[in-house]
Amino acid sequence: MKILRSVALPLIGCLILASCTSFGSRLPARSSSGPAVAPPPGPAVGSDAISGTWVPTDEKARGVYVAQFRDGVFVSTSPTTKKPLAKGRYQIVSDTTVKLDFVGAASGTAVQANCERRSDTVLYCVPTLGSPFTLSRTA
Repeated sequence: MKILRSVALPLIGCLILASCTSFGSRLPARSSSGPAVAPPPGPAVGSDAISGTWVPTDEKARGVYVAQFRDGVFVSTSPTTKKPLAKGRYQIVSDTTVKLDFVGAASGTAVQANCERRSDTVLYCVPTLGSPFTLSRTA
C-alpha cells in the first residue's frame, strides 16, 4: 500500500491538475495597418477540448487511476474502488496548453502541472511534484 501511495498519488495528482482547465476568451488581434485579424484556428470560446475520460499511457500506471475532465473540474479515481484519488480544476490556456491545479486525496498535497496537448487524444503533463506523465483520451 505504501508503494502504491508513493508512486500512484503523485501521478494521480498530476492527472487531476490536467483536468482543471477552461478556455479563455479570444479577441481578434488588431493589425497596425488594417482591420482586425482573426485568431488562429482552434477550439471555440466556451468549448472544452479535453472534456472526457483519460487514462495514463505508462504501463506501470495503467489500471491505477482514471482521470475525468469536465467543465473545468478534474477528478482522478481508482478504477477498482471508484474512490477519488485527486480532485482539482483545469484551465485551457491555449490550443496546446492546459494548466492543472489539484490536491491528492491521501496526502492533501497541492500540485500544479503544465500540460501540452500533443493531439486531440494525447496530453503530456509536467507536474511541480512527481514525474511527467502522458494521458490518452478514451471517451
